[in-house]
Amino acid sequence: METLAQLRDKKGEFAKLGVKLACVVQGNAADADELCGPYGMADVSVPDPRKESYRKFGLERTTWMALLRPSRELMRRRKETQAAGFQISVKRSMKGTCDILLLPGAALVARGGKMLWVHRGVNPADMPNADALLETAREYLQT
Repeated sequence: METLAQLRDKKGEFAKLGVKLACVVQGNAADADELCGPYGMADVSVPDPRKESYRKFGLERTTWMALLRPSRELMRRRKETQAAGFQISVKRSMKGTCDILLLPGAALVARGGKMLWVHRGVNPADMPNADALLETAREYLQT
C-alpha cells in the first residue's frame, strides 16, 4: 500500500517519461480494482489469480518462520509503514488467491513484454520506493 501511494504521488513524473504504471494483484479483477483503484496509481490493473507474472518475474516465497520471527530489517520496515498509516490487511491476506508467503517485486517492462529490470524482494516489506523506481526508469530510458 505504501508503494502504491508513493507511485500515485509520482504518477505525473512517470507519465512525462512515457512510463505507464501497472498494478499486478494476486486475485481476480474485483480484487485488482479494490487494491489498485483507491490509490489511483495504475494506468492498468492486472488480476493474476494464478500468479503467472510472479513466476515470470522470478519472485520467490518466504517461509512461515520468517514471518513469525521477523528480521530486524523487516521489523523496522513494519514500524515505518505503520507509522505512515499503512497496515497489513488480514482479510485480504486470507483470500484463497492470496499467497501471503510470496515476496514482492517491481519490474520495468518494455513494449512487447521484454523485461528490462526486475526487483525481487528478499522479505515481505522489500519494495523500492517510488523515487528509486523513477530513477531506474530514467536510467533505462536514457540508454
